[in-house]
Amino acid sequence: MNAPVCVVHEMPPAGGSYTSCCLTLPAELPTLDLFTREPGRVTCTVRRTAEVPVGDDRGESPFGWTDLP
Repeated sequence: MNAPVCVVHEMPPAGGSYTSCCLTLPAELPTLDLFTREPGRVTCTVRRTAEVPVGDDRGESPFGWTDLP
């Protein structure tokens, strides 16, 4: 039987909600995963980006707010 894999994520920056490594809310990650503030110890290799094509975002951020004219 294989042991569960533990992934180390970089903590969200001060005042932030999403991990710096994979842009995920900590509550959405598996309970066995760990967190660090030291970038050299991060083992997460997933990097999410906004799923909106460049030039098609109509001024909206990937987090839901819009620039005012």
